[in-house]
Amino acid sequence: MKLVRHYLESITGVEIYPIISFLIFFIFFIAVTWYVIRLDKRYIDEITQYPIDDDDTLQGDEQVLQ
Repeated sequence: MKLVRHYLESITGVEIYPIISFLIFFIFFIAVTWYVIRLDKRYIDEITQYPIDDDDTLQGDEQVLQ
């Protein structure tokens, strides 16, 4: 670890990279949070029914095949 630390200390302006990384993460986190909060409640209800509707879809497919 000492070798990596010494190498990074010799790079000019290296202290900006952790700040940029944090800002990218923070902006992405805020964007995803904003997207989830703004989702339409009806759309969320529809998506939550997908695993439950799987059996109905299979029965519907069998009826089409017969």
